[in-house]
Amino acid sequence: MTPRLFTARRLRALRWCALVMPAALMACGGGGGSGATNACVADCAPPTGTTSPTTTTADTVPLSSSFANICTADAPKQFVRAYLGEQYLWYKELRPLSLAAAPDVSTYFYGILADTPDRLGRPKDRFSFIIPAPTADAISTGANTGYGIEWATDDAGRRRVALITAASPAAQAGMARGGELLGVISTSHNTWYPNSPAATITFSYRDTPAAAARNITLHAAPIQDDPLPTTQIIDAQAGRKVGYMLFNDHSSVAQDKLIDAVKSLRSTGIDDLVLDLRYNGGGYLYVALSMASMVAGPAAEGKVFEQLVYNDQRAGETAHSTLPFTTRVLVADSGSRYVAGSALPPLGLPRVYVLTSGSTCSASESIINALRGVDLDVVLIGGSTCGKPYGFTRQDNCGMALYPIEFQGTNAKGFGDYAEGMAPTCAVADDFDHALGDPGERLLSTALQHMRTGACPPASSAKRVAAVPRAIPGPAMRDKPQPGRLLAAGER
Repeated sequence: MTPRLFTARRLRALRWCALVMPAALMACGGGGGSGATNACVADCAPPTGTTSPTTTTADTVPLSSSFANICTADAPKQFVRAYLGEQYLWYKELRPLSLAAAPDVSTYFYGILADTPDRLGRPKDRFSFIIPAPTADAISTGANTGYGIEWATDDAGRRRVALITAASPAAQAGMARGGELLGVISTSHNTWYPNSPAATITFSYRDTPAAAARNITLHAAPIQDDPLPTTQIIDAQAGRKVGYMLFNDHSSVAQDKLIDAVKSLRSTGIDDLVLDLRYNGGGYLYVALSMASMVAGPAAEGKVFEQLVYNDQRAGETAHSTLPFTTRVLVADSGSRYVAGSALPPLGLPRVYVLTSGSTCSASESIINALRGVDLDVVLIGGSTCGKPYGFTRQDNCGMALYPIEFQGTNAKGFGDYAEGMAPTCAVADDFDHALGDPGERLLSTALQHMRTGACPPASSAKRVAAVPRAIPGPAMRDKPQPGRLLAAGER
């Protein structure tokens, strides 16, 4: 059967990804007696989403639109309950929680998410989230007010600098990949992604684990994250040319840069491609579609990139939500240089190397799964991916952006069951002692070796180094929220 093509409006509905945890949806009222049901219909009634907004009987529920943009103390919580009942993939497993038990809408949101463990014993939903709308805007575009640092943990348990945004406060303070965080001394916002001009933080830091410690104070400033900071050609053995792309974020500004980069690589006649997704937490699914389509080329046109599977209340949407590989831009945000209908430059490679870690999530995993679905040889180098075969659409209400899981994505072979992550072909620990894109960096050098020999390097026999104790523990700090697999805002 020929896949049903997504319209541009439906593609704009495709946004990020998260998992949501299931737990039995029980009648509201707490103690289990049947007489309590009528009393809490508005609080925590089971979600049907099919009745008149004015209906409040024991066996029916108001639509979420009944509570939309009513910003009283309880209406935003009522909106969350009704909306999740209509849209949430695991709506039958929402947990009962009275409005009075949650002091704010965020607490209520997390309190009702399903929490049934997956086959590895983890909550199904480790990734659904709710954040202020301005923060959501900043994540989707990469334009924010912050420090310009992203951290990762090395194989010794130390917090190391993974990425530094050019011209950011962190860059101006001389910070670079591989630096180590020893502890936070003071902070105004308790997050590394404050998105506030008033934010400031002081912490103990050293440029390498062997260097002397120093204190750094950063003041947040306007920055623009670069989703594709590095594209280069590596001359491998026997005259082969290898293209390398450091792709960090499926943001709304990524598609233009990806097309430019692929055009450049194609003009040089590359023989292999290394796509570095080790820190790419996902984002807009249409960006992943464009990237995968350029790698696969015209031979994959019309084949299934991803099939979206919604809950049983939304079976009609599932039937019309097949997203195919394409040779042209299907969605272009306002201001994009490549408008809808623009030709995508094809690489048409038979294989691709992807550098991965536990931070390779969602839309990034869609690229891998989709290419494997049309029988491209996808060689993973690094660590297992994070395991997010799910996605959602952003929903705003009363200044907050909700991201509850709405669908599961599967490839052309019907596979989408990788909640435990995708295992690497060659398991290699991240290397914080080399710049990303350096042919001597451990993951990239392993990929180059595999191209030459077809084999992974021997497993390291080095013993795990004990984590360095933190002399200054300081307050707990939240990292940047992971975008996941996101349908672009708009219609579903």
